[in-house]
Amino acid sequence: MSRQYISSLLRLKFLGLAAATLLTLGSTQGSIADTAEPLFNPPVGSRWIVETKRDTIETRPEGKRASQIATRAELIFEAKTADGFRITYRQLGTTAGGDDPRLPLILSAAQALDNVPVRAITDMSGKPLRVENLDEAKAAIRVMASKITEPYQSKPQIVALLNQIMVGFIQVDAEAAARTYLDDLPQLAIAQNTGMKQGEARYWSDTALNPLGGALKTSSTFTLSEVDTGSGRRVFVTTTTYDPASVKEVIQALSGRAAASAGNVTPDQIESVVRQMAISLERSAVYEVEGGMTRRITDKSVTVARAMGRSLEKTETRTITVSPAP
Repeated sequence: MSRQYISSLLRLKFLGLAAATLLTLGSTQGSIADTAEPLFNPPVGSRWIVETKRDTIETRPEGKRASQIATRAELIFEAKTADGFRITYRQLGTTAGGDDPRLPLILSAAQALDNVPVRAITDMSGKPLRVENLDEAKAAIRVMASKITEPYQSKPQIVALLNQIMVGFIQVDAEAAARTYLDDLPQLAIAQNTGMKQGEARYWSDTALNPLGGALKTSSTFTLSEVDTGSGRRVFVTTTTYDPASVKEVIQALSGRAAASAGNVTPDQIESVVRQMAISLERSAVYEVEGGMTRRITDKSVTVARAMGRSLEKTETRTITVSPAP
């Protein structure tokens, strides 16, 4: 049974569906002078390709597993508003590879927004604020959800899990949808229009609500580490730590849902395993900004979990690149 509990940690990747609340706690000023930060100001009508690659390696007692998920999306700046931009974002397709036996299920969840055009309003830094065509997007997601679950009709437990994930996409308002549907754009916006000087650091806390239960709490440090005074290119670095109690809360909620579907584990058994679990999560990211726009993010996280004599180590590297559309 412990294998099921530990593997449930892997479902934390679906916390990308979560709504994050960003609270700036403070900053320290750098003492190194640098040139003015180029503003984020993409031309109206410009089209960009956002490519995301996620490589995951897991080490378990029974051996290693690897998976690769790649997503390609188009971002169009339709108009400029008084305080931001009007955009259209469409996920063009998602592919997968590797030997993880859960790969078909992971791919199905990742494809939930394929070919669903999302029109949204952003602030001046490109951070999505609200989705304008919410009803249209939800209708498209419902159609996509039925296609995703169709191959698993003979496996009701998988269908139940996928349906719960889809609920996280559908039961959102326009503001939450801006974070949920547009995936990488909120992270890209973090390093745009920062107003920071070289060596300056900022601190914040996030609370990511898991649609299947629990809330993951994190604390991050964001630093402007490099500035090219000639080109204006900037490099930012973040380090993130996770609150262990909130991690266990999410794992317990996810395990409870899985156990309820299987019907072979009691809540007390789940609580006992989670209580004994030792877990650590570490994450760091490097942002490369050119001309005021984040053009590349390299994001790495390492998870180690131990319970009842078993262990799991997962290393995930996610790379996001932004380039002009051909």
